[in-house]
Amino acid sequence: MNGGTELARKRFTGFHWGRLPKRAVKVRTAPKPRELVELGKLEAVTYSTKKGDEGLQHYEHAFGEDGGKKPVLAMDPDTDRLHVVGGDYRVEDRGIVD
Repeated sequence: MNGGTELARKRFTGFHWGRLPKRAVKVRTAPKPRELVELGKLEAVTYSTKKGDEGLQHYEHAFGEDGGKKPVLAMDPDTDRLHVVGGDYRVEDRGIVD
């Protein structure tokens, strides 16, 4: 197992409050976009997952809650994939924080 895979497992376990990943999968991602189309400020993100011993839960994080800079939601015009660009947030074991 390479260092990237091990780091991914560690980050998964931390973010999911001790829950171990079922498997590690390497994926091919699209090439880095050369241009992006700005869609607007990203106000919040909502996702569902299992953390710790809890069942499936829904989590919502509003960006810029403490006066931080909100990220921009953008799209790659070649692939139509979405990208989150900029902002003052970070991802920690407890979740997304500004």
